[in-house]
Amino acid sequence: MKKNYLKVPAYAALLAVLCQILWGVVFPVIKKSYELFNISDIGSTFLFAAIRFCIAGVILLIVCSIRDKKLPLLKKENVVPILVLGSIQTGLTYGLQFAGMISAASINCSILNGTSFIFMTIFAHFMFKDDKINTRKVLGAIFGFSGILVCFLWGGSFESFSFKGEGVMLLSIISFAFGTNVSRKVTKGIDPVMASGYNLLIGGIELLIISQFLGGRLSNGGVFGYSCLLFLALASSICLMLWTSLVSAKGVGKISVFQCVNPLSGAVAAALLLGENVFQMKYILSLLLVITGIVIVNTGKRK
Repeated sequence: MKKNYLKVPAYAALLAVLCQILWGVVFPVIKKSYELFNISDIGSTFLFAAIRFCIAGVILLIVCSIRDKKLPLLKKENVVPILVLGSIQTGLTYGLQFAGMISAASINCSILNGTSFIFMTIFAHFMFKDDKINTRKVLGAIFGFSGILVCFLWGGSFESFSFKGEGVMLLSIISFAFGTNVSRKVTKGIDPVMASGYNLLIGGIELLIISQFLGGRLSNGGVFGYSCLLFLALASSICLMLWTSLVSAKGVGKISVFQCVNPLSGAVAAALLLGENVFQMKYILSLLLVITGIVIVNTGKRK
């Protein structure tokens, strides 16, 4: 029997960290892409997202075909579950994310995204008998929400929070957290590469259809712009494949600790790519609180 390296703690940790680094960098790259492709409306953001995810999905299905030397066809009983997963984890999640990022600052998105563990644990409590909320998770959630409050209430105002920006972004994070738990349920017994490929392709097609109704258009982004688009497509395919595999092998609770890497890599990338001033005290304190929350939730004795 072949050894499943995803169940080996060291390998699982390394892959989870890689996913979170790439996902963290994604936010600043998307914002940079908006500048390069002159994107400022919802329809165009959906079109950009659709191209990204369709490419990513096709890449994974091609990989699956080459590996298995046959077409990656879903079994009849898996079609509806994967359609639901693709609609939630790609279509809804990233439709909201790309729309929110028009107005939201990249560093704010990274901090908010770091709190997705809170919603993952809440959904897991109701969806799985072996992943219930406990005192440690409640304490971690308090730290995570404290990080959000520090970020957006620093100085006694709520001016840095926009409902059409950060508010929509928060909705996308909740959708992703729910989708992560759904993926654990519906991908059991399904090849993770195939499941991820169809997940991305289904969501991408849905976003493409919606973008056409909204009049989405893209200008020429140049070599740098298309390079950003390719990076985003590769990040989506690699990360979703690995993340889906890790969730199936280890469970949501055991790998979500590595999300502490996400806001850190996002903050560094925001400074380098966008010139955002991420070294303000409110951002540093927010990141520390969010990371502390993630670590608390995922440490201590496990039954």
